[in-house]
Amino acid sequence: MSTADDASLNLGFRPATLHDWPTAVEIVAGAWQGSDYIEEERWKEWVEDPNGRLEVATHEGRMIAFCRLTELGPAEWWLERFRVAPGYQDQEVGRILMGHMIDLFEEVGHGILRTSARSDDESVLKLAPSFGFRHIVSYTAVEAPALTADYRNFRLLQPHHLDMVHRYLLYSPMYRVNKFAEHGWVFYNLTRDRLAEYLAAPEVQVTGWRQFDQLHGLALLFVTPHGHEAPDGENALYIGYLAAPDDTTLLAMLTALRGLAVRRGLAKIAWKMPLGVGLEGPVFGHGDIGRVGEYDMYLFERPFKRVE
Repeated sequence: MSTADDASLNLGFRPATLHDWPTAVEIVAGAWQGSDYIEEERWKEWVEDPNGRLEVATHEGRMIAFCRLTELGPAEWWLERFRVAPGYQDQEVGRILMGHMIDLFEEVGHGILRTSARSDDESVLKLAPSFGFRHIVSYTAVEAPALTADYRNFRLLQPHHLDMVHRYLLYSPMYRVNKFAEHGWVFYNLTRDRLAEYLAAPEVQVTGWRQFDQLHGLALLFVTPHGHEAPDGENALYIGYLAAPDDTTLLAMLTALRGLAVRRGLAKIAWKMPLGVGLEGPVFGHGDIGRVGEYDMYLFERPFKRVE
């Protein structure tokens, strides 16, 4: 167990275990008033992740915070936002824990490290720049109820379509401003290799929007999303990435996806829409497509760390 000294705290750090879950539940409930996406199954996945480290911070033997570092792919790492128990959130615990995780990344990781923060999470928004992170993209959660609509312009793409899909993305205006697919509140760099993985994965559907007898749009659908279930228990068609050449096509694709949700017996569609790229007006001006919650998501990136 390592320790970190502070003017007011002496924290210990250790790997998390399955037995820490009951305490983690209390921390999650107190940190964000229970509006979090961490449940027991996900905690188990994190503890057993061979490519990650789920770390616990302790004070006087008591678990008071946790944070996770994991490798998403070659030279691509993700830092899960830390959670701190009520009563310790004003005692620099987050700063010390983030520093510990950065040190851990410097020890075991290489490449680019990314993390995200809610727009109302002032602690992370202040800490991220001090640890070398820069804000690169913002997102907001969007939902719309399922409705009867024609979805037949969508085609399920296969692994042999990789060159076509990758070429489409390279020339897509959306890809120029947003290169990240979102799944389970983690943002993945949409590289050619990852596209190949998605095209071959049974839990991901790479769908192409066919118009003018050519590929005219792209939607990534996660058919077994991590923890995406509305409070009322209604499941959603989970859109991990959406690319279209213009507003008209984007809205037509969203309408068709709502029709696909009906076909699959789902109640709505859900998407993390990138902000600041001109989509807010046409999307939110389209009747019952709405923003979820009162906060946005900020994606941060730390400069490249080379292999030594």
